[in-house]
Amino acid sequence: MACTIARIAGRPATSSLPNPMQSDTPHAPHTESRVEFTVDNDPRLMAGVTTIVSFAAHASGMPPGEQDALAAAVVEACKETFPLLNGNERSLKVIVDHFHDRVEIAIEHSGERLPTAGLDTFCAGAPSGSSGLSTALLNTHVDRVKYETQDGRSRTIMVKYRPGATPQLP
Repeated sequence: MACTIARIAGRPATSSLPNPMQSDTPHAPHTESRVEFTVDNDPRLMAGVTTIVSFAAHASGMPPGEQDALAAAVVEACKETFPLLNGNERSLKVIVDHFHDRVEIAIEHSGERLPTAGLDTFCAGAPSGSSGLSTALLNTHVDRVKYETQDGRSRTIMVKYRPGATPQLP
């Protein structure tokens, strides 16, 4: 069993996970890369999520303010997804893909299905309890949010394009 220990604020945060973090990091600049990891519901481990997402956003050419906003949105989405976990599952699988023009973050779990988990965190200035997310998504920290389920697993995918990049719709 792999064990990851991150020193945060002088106290170690430990996450004993069956799969260590994997990375497919290219050696050439401005090429694609992928980082996959699982994270437990421990607030101290959210610093690692912030760092990985910020690094991918930086590598994609996003300005510092957008890097921070994207990282904060992903952390909030993770925090809102943890209560959906049930049974023996205690962690989320997070996949961060960075491309030359965008960053894609996927959060996977096999708990309760709730497509709107974390969506209000992307809506800057959205009134609390608002069901009109479509209008509030105009002021978002991500450019696209996609939700899908397959074989009992739920996946929320967030996409953020760097300024000046042309969005590629599927």
